[in-house]
Amino acid sequence: MTKAEIRKKYSDIRKHTEPSKVTEAIYETQYYINAEKIFTFVSFKDEIDTIPFIKKALADGKKTAVPIMLEKGRMVFAEISSVSELVPNRYGIPEPNYDSGKILVSDGGTLIAVPGLAFDEKKYRIGYGGGYYDRYLSENIYMAAVGLCYEAQITDVLPRDENDVPVDIIATEERIL
Repeated sequence: MTKAEIRKKYSDIRKHTEPSKVTEAIYETQYYINAEKIFTFVSFKDEIDTIPFIKKALADGKKTAVPIMLEKGRMVFAEISSVSELVPNRYGIPEPNYDSGKILVSDGGTLIAVPGLAFDEKKYRIGYGGGYYDRYLSENIYMAAVGLCYEAQITDVLPRDENDVPVDIIATEERIL
């Protein structure tokens, strides 16, 4: 299958998956426990619900940041103190208003939650095709990455390119992989 065919297949699967949040087992992993900063996408449409994840990180006193999409496939992560700060961007995806004083830089104490349409057993992913997360992950190699998805989005093997970057763990509504 091509990446385009995989995107279509897993987009359809996700549309027919009962809405759920990521397993709470993520909070017991060393990745989460040791993280000082949580960078996470904000769930959009039929993605796994990240709002409880964001609220938990905030309640745990972790610096919590969500992406702001910039031009040319670039993004930055802006710190938030509440989900009420989020407004739809040009794609309809919730993000905070741009404020350069709230942009956080990732480091070894950062856990980043990554979206995807499909993930494989080797922890590679197929995203939406914009390259935002692969670009960010390849430029910030010292942080830990968790793929957040539904169990139905996991497959044995996905095609990959030299620019694809695997995540460290995958968290579904059922388990940690």
